Amino acid sequence: MDPWYDTHVHLDRFPATAREGLLERARAAGVLVVAVATDLESSAAVVELAAGSPLVAGGAVGVHPRQARGAVRELTDLAANPGVVAIGECGFDGSGPGWELQAETFLAQASIARNLGLALVLHIDGDGAWDQLATRGDALEGLRVVRHYFTGDSVQAAWHAERGHFASFGNPLRRTSQLQEITARYPPELLLIETDSYPAPGRITQPADVVKVAEALAGVRGWSVPETRERLANNTRIAFGLPG
Repeated sequence: MDPWYDTHVHLDRFPATAREGLLERARAAGVLVVAVATDLESSAAVVELAAGSPLVAGGAVGVHPRQARGAVRELTDLAANPGVVAIGECGFDGSGPGWELQAETFLAQASIARNLGLALVLHIDGDGAWDQLATRGDALEGLRVVRHYFTGDSVQAAWHAERGHFASFGNPLRRTSQLQEITARYPPELLLIETDSYPAPGRITQPADVVKVAEALAGVRGWSVPETRERLANNTRIAFGLPG
């Protein structure tokens, strides 16, 4: 049977004991995770996690737009490690530093993804972030792109779909009618799911919860749960270049 894949987990941010429990519950639910970094330090940690646990399907190394720092040449060496399947998360954030610095960091990471043949995980959030991405869409041409935790509108969804980008949906899909309508129309071969799990006060989301997102997606698409599992596993393998 195919596993479920949680395509976006900040695994390195959990204390070791909590991480072990989180992964054990994921194993019990049949879930594998993609561990995602936000800066150079967490990228190094993700490399170790991707190599050290059979429950980590792969790792994404990158610099979050809120941590933008210009050129990120150090990522090239980190990205060459076994188990690294993507660059990111990267993109644009309305709460980050100036757009020019965010753009420099984003474009540098898109270039690394292109040179190494890796997927690119996009973070787009906050006022102005979408416009910044849309004006630099050429940088994504030919890349395997994953729009992480999609909460955009139908215009953004159409833009991504036309370019063959994967859209990854999280818990908001379970409660937001607009996202359900978008998911119902999005190309089925480009759908992914995630939890965006990370430790925070009052936040209890964990990778095992991705099954609930999958069940919501199944209901929206009119698929059985086994069919949903098979479809999403295949999509994830294609998006991140994972073995079958």
